[in-house]
Amino acid sequence: MNQRIMKGIGMAAMLGVLVGCNEINFSGLLNITAPITFAGQNRNNVVINPGQFNAKASIGQSGQQKQIKLEINNTNPATKVQINFDKNINIGETFNLAAAQIGQNFDLAGTMKTTVTNSPEQSGSESCTYQTPQTVCRSVKSADTALTGDLSNLVVDPVATPDASNPVMVGMPGGPQFNGPMPPPPHTPTCNTVWVTAYGTMWTRYYIETTVRDLAANFVQGANTLGTYTGQSTETRRVDTYQSQCR
Repeated sequence: MNQRIMKGIGMAAMLGVLVGCNEINFSGLLNITAPITFAGQNRNNVVINPGQFNAKASIGQSGQQKQIKLEINNTNPATKVQINFDKNINIGETFNLAAAQIGQNFDLAGTMKTTVTNSPEQSGSESCTYQTPQTVCRSVKSADTALTGDLSNLVVDPVATPDASNPVMVGMPGGPQFNGPMPPPPHTPTCNTVWVTAYGTMWTRYYIETTVRDLAANFVQGANTLGTYTGQSTETRRVDTYQSQCR
């Protein structure tokens, strides 16, 4: 198996980009050993008493601030808390966010280990669409009088792609249809080119990239650890290495 693995390489730079653009979501366990008070918005503090709870965590950014959000299943509905800090503070492979930086009465310290694995390359044909030019004509009774009708109702065969010397006329309300020799006077064609959607296939090569992040964080107050959080985030994406022309 051709498997490429990257562990903890340039994590501070990588996470600076990821956190700035996307939200990283974790599922895990919050273990509280002493009451933790989270300073909330508008002075609404939230106290989490000792216990072990399933919890979701997310790291993201909104405007000029980064955010750590926790959704703790200690009550029904779950308790939600949010920790804000400056967007220029990165959470790298190791981090230590001081109480003053996050507006809390505890420090938040821990590690975030990232592992990226790539599957073996796969290949195959896939359906696709592409745009193709189509010459569409309508007849006029004379050089100055156009046949009435709404060109938006034209139905064009996406398979045929004639040029002006072999025009196609289809779906013209109240008008003749022709494909090939021009009709005799007084009906003469007025032609223009439109782009229509055609369906085809293409050959592709790609691999699946899987990113796993393991987060371990400690809530520290002085010499005491008030609690810990451990969680994991898994993301997958397809990376195309080759695509043939759609036809």
